[in-house]
Amino acid sequence: MNHSMLDGAPAESFAHDDTARVPGRAPVRDWMSRPAVAVVPASDFTTMVTAITASRRGVLPVVSPDGAPVGVVAASDLLAAYAGEGNGAGRGAGTTAGDLMTSPAVTVAQDRTVGEAVRIARQASVHHLPVVDDDGRLTGMLSPYDLLDSLRADDEAIRTEVLALALTPGSGVVPASLRVRCERGHVAVTGRTRVRADAAALCLGIAAVEGIAGFTHRLTWDIDDGSGDLSVSDAPSEDA
Repeated sequence: MNHSMLDGAPAESFAHDDTARVPGRAPVRDWMSRPAVAVVPASDFTTMVTAITASRRGVLPVVSPDGAPVGVVAASDLLAAYAGEGNGAGRGAGTTAGDLMTSPAVTVAQDRTVGEAVRIARQASVHHLPVVDDDGRLTGMLSPYDLLDSLRADDEAIRTEVLALALTPGSGVVPASLRVRCERGHVAVTGRTRVRADAAALCLGIAAVEGIAGFTHRLTWDIDDGSGDLSVSDAPSEDA
C-alpha cells in the first residue's frame, strides 16, 4: 500500500481565499427569527418590558413610523432604568425607548449571507442584528443562536456533499475506509482508494466544493499508477 504522506508528517492542505469561499453562505432571510417584536421611540417603560419579554431576546429594536430601525434597547438598559441609574427616578418612570436606545441601529440586509452578518456583528461588537428588507424596513432579528445554528447546518451540508462525491460510483474510494469531518468550513478526509489517480481526482473534486474554507487529507492507495499530482511525499509500500 502506498501513502500520500510520510508517517507523522502533516496532511496536504488545500486552502481557499476566505473572501471568496467562507462558511455561512446561506442568506440571512433563511435563518432570521420572525416576526420581529419592536417598539417606537415614544414607547414607555412598561411597553418596552412587555415587548422584550415577549420576544425572549436581549435586544429590542426601535423603529420609525415607516418601520425602519433607528436604534436598539438592551435588557440591561431597561434594568438600569428600573434601578434609576442616571436620573435617580427608578422603576423606569417617564422613560421612553427614545431615551434609552443606542442609535443608530446596526442592521443587516436580509439578502446578505450569514457569513457577512457574522463579520458585521463582530466589527460592531454587537450580538443581535435587526434584519431589514430592500426598503430598509425591519423584517426580522438575527441572534447569536441563529448565526451558530446556520454555521452548524452549513458544515453538515458541506460534509454531506463531500461524502456524496467520495462515494460516487467509479470514485475508487473504499467506503469502509472513508472518514469525513467538517468544522467551520474546514474539511478533513481520511480514506483509501484503488489507485493513486483516484486519490488525486478526489482531492481536486473536494477542493472545488462550494463553501469550503480549507481542506486537509490523509489518503492512501493500493496501486501507485504514477498519475495524479497530490504534491505529497510517498512512503514505502507496506508490501515492500
